[in-house]
Amino acid sequence: MSGLRWPVRLLLLATALVCMLALGARGVVALPDLVLIVVVAVALTAGSSAGALLGLVGGWLLDLAPPVADPLGVSALGYAAAGWVAGRARRRAGHPWWWPVPVIAAAGLVSRLVPVLIDLASARPVAWGSLAWQVIATATLGLVLVGLVERLEATLVRRGRA
Repeated sequence: MSGLRWPVRLLLLATALVCMLALGARGVVALPDLVLIVVVAVALTAGSSAGALLGLVGGWLLDLAPPVADPLGVSALGYAAAGWVAGRARRRAGHPWWWPVPVIAAAGLVSRLVPVLIDLASARPVAWGSLAWQVIATATLGLVLVGLVERLEATLVRRGRA
C-alpha cells in the first residue's frame, strides 16, 4: 500500500485542530497554533507547493471550526501564504535544529496579517500582546514538534509508504 503521505498529513492537521479547540475550551490564554506547526513542518519537508496546499486545507478547517470570527476563507488564504513562505525556507541538505523557530515565527506573522488588517480597517482593536505571545508559544513548541513531523515523513519515505 503506497501513498500514505497525504492521509497522514491530513490526520496530523485534524489532530492539531482538535487539540487547539480543546485547549481553547479550557481557557489557555497564549494558545499555540498547532495547525501552523503542522503546515510549517510539511512545508520544510516537502516544499512550498505542499505547504501552501496543506495551509489552505488547514485554514479552511479553522474557518469552519467554532468560534467563527473572521469571514470564510480569510484563514485559508493566510495559512496558504504561510505554508508557501515556510516552503521557501526549505533547505535540501537539511537544516540546523534551531531553523524551525524563525520559520514558524515568520509564517505565524504571515498567517495573521490579513485578520489584523481587517481589524485595523474596521477600527476594531488588535490584541498585539496576545498575538506576540501566540507567535512565541507556537515557535517554541514548534522547535520540538517540527522535528517529529519531519521524522514521520522520513519514515514513510524510507518504508516506501509515501
